[in-house]
Amino acid sequence: MSVMTGRVPRAFLLPAVLGLGALSLASASAEPAPAPTPAQQVEAGQVTAAAGLPFGFYVGDEQQATTSHVAKLGSDITFPQGRFDGSLLGLSGKVPITGKLVIPPTSSYFVSFRFMPATGTVELIPDGDATGTVEVKTGATTNCKAVGTNLCGDSDVTNKVFIKLSNVKVDGKALDVGPNCRTAQSVVVNIKALMPLGFPAPSVRATSTFSTPGFTGCGVREDLSPLLTGLVSGPGNTLVTNLKLRCVGSGPPPNGCGA
Repeated sequence: MSVMTGRVPRAFLLPAVLGLGALSLASASAEPAPAPTPAQQVEAGQVTAAAGLPFGFYVGDEQQATTSHVAKLGSDITFPQGRFDGSLLGLSGKVPITGKLVIPPTSSYFVSFRFMPATGTVELIPDGDATGTVEVKTGATTNCKAVGTNLCGDSDVTNKVFIKLSNVKVDGKALDVGPNCRTAQSVVVNIKALMPLGFPAPSVRATSTFSTPGFTGCGVREDLSPLLTGLVSGPGNTLVTNLKLRCVGSGPPPNGCGA
């Protein structure tokens, strides 16, 4: 009659308690699953286009600093190490990429008119985010063999930057170009490289050829824009740098790009 009154017989109560206890102990002692690597996330399709796969590169390293050759002047401008932080917006075929390029200003020296020394501060100001495509590849011994990682991307990325000049001196005398001396249009720098997206990762050489537009807003007492355009602007300029992987994925630093 105990069933009819809602009481549980002891014959059933003890095995149930022991079963629940064993289940609790098993759950408590289970090791947490390790976080998947970026390569495993790609293969499992766990990275969505909305979230993207974050990554970051140093731009320039001890073997090859970021260096631009100015064709008209026959001179090189070397920049301090910068950074590129971006995100892959998908993982099937050629996927979109967005990112931000930041390179610190530099002081440069060159010879104008083939005999007159000149110095100045050169600054690269981004014109919006970098955009392009990356074809994601996997496999240390197949598509990614050249960079020796399990995950890589064949990239085609376009950066747009204005070139700003300040603190200009010609033959030791200040040339007052004012605070707004820069190219009238942004310079288009296209970078194509097979980028490693896993560690350990080697540095990757990237090169680009670009044209420098004319200058505008140069000069306080007089318009110096035509002078600087004649000295600097034109086609056939080059940029070379090494890209060194800094972080990939949303995990914590040092190798993750998370906070």
